[in-house]
Amino acid sequence: MTSEPLLILVNRKAGTAKKMGHTRLLETLERVNRSVQLHWLDPADLSAYIQQLVDDGNINELAVGGGDGTINHTIQHLIGTNIVLFPLPLGTMNHFVKDLDLPVRLEEFLPLLNSNRSRQIDVGCVNSHYFLNNVSLGMYPRVVRYRGVIRFSQRFPKLIATAYALTKVLLRHQSRRSFTWRTDKGDDISSPVFLIANNRYKFDMTSLVHRERLDEGRLMIIAPTDVRLPTLLEAILYAWTDRIEYASRLDVRAVKDIVINVDSDSTHAVIDGELIRLDAPIKLHLKKAALRVVDSLDTDD
Repeated sequence: MTSEPLLILVNRKAGTAKKMGHTRLLETLERVNRSVQLHWLDPADLSAYIQQLVDDGNINELAVGGGDGTINHTIQHLIGTNIVLFPLPLGTMNHFVKDLDLPVRLEEFLPLLNSNRSRQIDVGCVNSHYFLNNVSLGMYPRVVRYRGVIRFSQRFPKLIATAYALTKVLLRHQSRRSFTWRTDKGDDISSPVFLIANNRYKFDMTSLVHRERLDEGRLMIIAPTDVRLPTLLEAILYAWTDRIEYASRLDVRAVKDIVINVDSDSTHAVIDGELIRLDAPIKLHLKKAALRVVDSLDTDD
């Protein structure tokens, strides 16, 4: 940690940030025992702002407030640098912060802004785009697309729009698009749905889904044979007891890289919660220890 003020960039439209507002957030940051500079930014301006900071070369740490999508946009500019990222939990779900085992309440996170402890974690890469959590292909991108249309046209809350869109997709989705992956043994795995995660997800009844580590150097692949009700129920049952790799209708593997072929020139994907269009074939690999992040204060030496 240096004597320079800590730059804090906040996506003003992120869930918790939007609820707090600029004034309240500024008052909350007064509890930090160091000088800080708060920049209240429109999400459209965030990427260019971060890239300029990196190009100037005058920072070695950066705090960014928002959800998983905001942090995803941030890391596109931090990979390959030694800048320490402080991911302020100012989004709605903050999955990445949870999986880092960092506080998800802002008041509890603030002491970390005084810390000089950091660690390196893995980052996934799909085509030329980095991701922290996961990439979804097939059904879920369709849900996100429908949800956006429903919210725009009907002004439904996000949760209701998601439930409606999911129901609509489940009723209509019958392998409209096929994704294929050839394993190291030469086997072809075909599925209408692929989930590729940065390191292994653990499933249990308390936290539902989380990752205990982000430094094992593996992508986790989950590909069901179909999206029919028996397959979904089996996946839920085995996931509930953290035995998803034993589900007969799911192909679950750990790999370092993967190439997924699509029966079209491009397809939609959801990357860390954001809808993006990807060109085919879809190439994924893992970058080991590619990002430096603040570490928990209670980490054992």
